[in-house]
Amino acid sequence: MKKDFTAKATLRRLCLSCLLCLFIFTGCARMPSPMDISRQTPEEKSFESAEKSYAAGKREEAREAYLHFLTNYPDHRHAPEALYKLGSIHAAEGNGSNARYYFGRLIQGYPESNFFPEALLARCTSWYTENQTEKAFECIQNARQRTDKPDIHIRMAMLNANILTNINRNQEALESLVLIYPTAPAPLKPILLDKIFNQTRAMTPDTILSTIPLAAQPEPLASLTLARAVRLAESGRYRSAEEILEDFLNRHPRHPRKIMAEDLRNALMDKEEIDPLAIACLLPLSGRFEPFGNQALRGVEMAMMIYTRQENALPVRILIEDTRSDDNAASEAIKTLNDKKIMAAIGPLAASPESFQTAADLGLPLITLTQQEGVTDIGPGIFRHFMTPAMQVRALVSHAMNRRNLFRFAILHPDDSYGQNFRDLFWDEVENMGGRITGVESYPPRSTDFSEPIRRLTGLHLPLPEDLRTPVPEGEEEKEPKPAIQFDALFIPDSAQRTGLILPQLSYHDVEGVQLLGTNLWHSPRFIQMTGGHARGALLPTGFYAGSTRPQVQEFAQLFKETYGEDPGYLEAVVFDTLMFLFHTLEKNPYSRSEFVEYIIESEVYDGVTGRIRFSEKRESMTPPGILEIRGGDFREILP
Repeated sequence: MKKDFTAKATLRRLCLSCLLCLFIFTGCARMPSPMDISRQTPEEKSFESAEKSYAAGKREEAREAYLHFLTNYPDHRHAPEALYKLGSIHAAEGNGSNARYYFGRLIQGYPESNFFPEALLARCTSWYTENQTEKAFECIQNARQRTDKPDIHIRMAMLNANILTNINRNQEALESLVLIYPTAPAPLKPILLDKIFNQTRAMTPDTILSTIPLAAQPEPLASLTLARAVRLAESGRYRSAEEILEDFLNRHPRHPRKIMAEDLRNALMDKEEIDPLAIACLLPLSGRFEPFGNQALRGVEMAMMIYTRQENALPVRILIEDTRSDDNAASEAIKTLNDKKIMAAIGPLAASPESFQTAADLGLPLITLTQQEGVTDIGPGIFRHFMTPAMQVRALVSHAMNRRNLFRFAILHPDDSYGQNFRDLFWDEVENMGGRITGVESYPPRSTDFSEPIRRLTGLHLPLPEDLRTPVPEGEEEKEPKPAIQFDALFIPDSAQRTGLILPQLSYHDVEGVQLLGTNLWHSPRFIQMTGGHARGALLPTGFYAGSTRPQVQEFAQLFKETYGEDPGYLEAVVFDTLMFLFHTLEKNPYSRSEFVEYIIESEVYDGVTGRIRFSEKRESMTPPGILEIRGGDFREILP
């Protein structure tokens, strides 16, 4: 319903703009009347030639012809019209300075001409077209005193309303249109009513209500009443909007917007009252996950700090609920927030599927921050915006194969759930992309000696057949055989601390010249300190890099450090991005939670600090992780 209404409103605004231009640039244009050529004077022939070119849309020919006419016959009775047409041609070509020159000559030299009022309006319009708001406003105030033509006054009022809107004086613009309506000529009344209705789009229901007493005639009163109902519906006050619409339809059964009013009323009948600007955050601010909750809270604070500084920012409300690091408490918090009629919520962190099910049962849109698989299958309003192991592996393998031309891979992983999960994901992704896994070895999770799995991975554990052995001269020790490295890259999905023990042992066993690949756990300054030069050139995925050269990341990271004294991490950044994305979705004025969900799915890409944010039809995040490379003792971002 709302999309239909928006499309209609847009169409009306376009029609109004076209009509306004038509009034300004051709309001007094006359079609050349056929004449007996033998009776035309040279002056009339010259002017008639210019008129024909003008009517045919041949601007350059018309401009030259009008100039020729004015040069040779400056005192002719058609001189004002020629000046007006020259100004109109320059205005249509975007040359405001030249347009105002010719309009000014007409205004100064021919105050009694029928084209005088048109030139007054056209000169002001040229200032407005060039975004010279102050000059346009001053021009309109002056022009109003110099003509008494009703149609010109109405068109000046509409132009003046546009100017007032540009300088954020919306209510004054609306009031001026309402007050001038009674004096409008009949042909302009429908256009003015459309202008009054559209003028309310940036206004609150209460502001519109305060303007209603100024409406002295039923037509503008009806337009304001309907506009107020629309704004009430957009703000989530469905019952109030429905009552006004019912009364509107009873009082105005033949109103031009009757169908729109009926459609909106019918759409609101089943709507639940919600607060359309309220977003909740479910965070563990106590209990064992409290440190993560505090990190996420910083992301919330940063989002409010940056968004509310923006021009035309909505007065959004953030409600914070402590889940106490407990699944039952998370479910209860969701119920409490639902009773407060919020539009949506983000979180909870590290919660069980039962809490997500609670949100789904209540119809509450929830943007989860979890790696748990299958959460979006719980309900049609459940989203996930968090980097998962599958996303990391996909980005890493894609970069290795497409950008580095690596096709043979080996995996060295801890024999625990984390290592096994990444092993399987990596193996599948490599094969899906046409690569080969040439070796897979594991080690105990708490191991500190990795010699055996490294030797097995490189074939060093196999004895060399006697017939391939090179005789060792007497008195010399037999040399260790060289490793048989049959892979281009080695994937090690383990922590920074554990990998810091593995890399020196790889060098010890002569595993050199191999591309090292890791997970986001390697993204730690301590990892570089532990590994020294052994990690040089290593590649790893990341959800956020505070040292990025992207302007929005630099602004966010700088403000974060000024506020909290340290660099932001992934959790702070992803919470910040999630809220900013939701704020921009709220700017589309969703009527309901279900429409809010639709807008999230259909939303264009939002360029956040963690990357390009959008969601799939299955409500999964499609934000690809970035890739970092260790160079020069630091992490370096690899741009896409």
